Amino acid sequence: MAKEMQVGSDGIKTKRSSTALVAIGVPAVLFTAILAGRMLWEETFLTFQQGPQMLGFSLAHGGGALLFLAPFLLCLWLLVALITMAVCLWRKRSLSRWYWLTLASAVVTLGVLSIPPAFWQCAFIGTFAKSPHAGDLMVYVAAEGDVRTVRGYLEHGVPVAATNYEGSTAAFTAAVGGSLPVIKMLVSRGADLNAVNSYGDSPLEAAVETGHTDVSAFLRAYGASQIRGTPEQRQAASDVIVRRDIERNKGR
Repeated sequence: MAKEMQVGSDGIKTKRSSTALVAIGVPAVLFTAILAGRMLWEETFLTFQQGPQMLGFSLAHGGGALLFLAPFLLCLWLLVALITMAVCLWRKRSLSRWYWLTLASAVVTLGVLSIPPAFWQCAFIGTFAKSPHAGDLMVYVAAEGDVRTVRGYLEHGVPVAATNYEGSTAAFTAAVGGSLPVIKMLVSRGADLNAVNSYGDSPLEAAVETGHTDVSAFLRAYGASQIRGTPEQRQAASDVIVRRDIERNKGR
């Protein structure tokens, strides 16, 4: 009899702890899902419309900044929930359907939030290649060393000579990022290794400046010249870009 009472008491405690976990977990999942939705919107629709984004920048500088705490709280909740699950399975005690639903939602939500932005461009490259900012996007992923996505943009019609708002080509930003595989692929597509950006710098200058010796050696082997813009040219380009950024931010 005493043993049955003990089992019953343990069952009630398990149910209460499960209910408490669900009550804490649901808001954590909800707010993390809101953040994930916002980031997904920035990584897809907003990126297509406006080009590369500083993800979460506008959200972090407003009332939505509190949302960035949600994933950390959810990770902590998930840790406690997994420990609880392990204990209950070991003791052969059941957990509520709401508990399992909340646990699954937490895993899915955190999974979506952890997907890198480049994934969406690669997955929907045909759509992103039609963006008015396709050149900026290709140049950006070249700097990240994403050979597959850069190749995807080229295969969907984005010119290898496309530039970003600073007048830099994919070859230039790949040199800055030290991505030799991207450089090699761009060379095979006929990239101009001596194309300078608005500051007057060439890809070889960028590679030397950033200390990427392997990229520098490859560029020299393919006849690239080290071209550096004059102080006047750099200042003029900087002034133009700053004014353009101010105007663009006013329009948002």
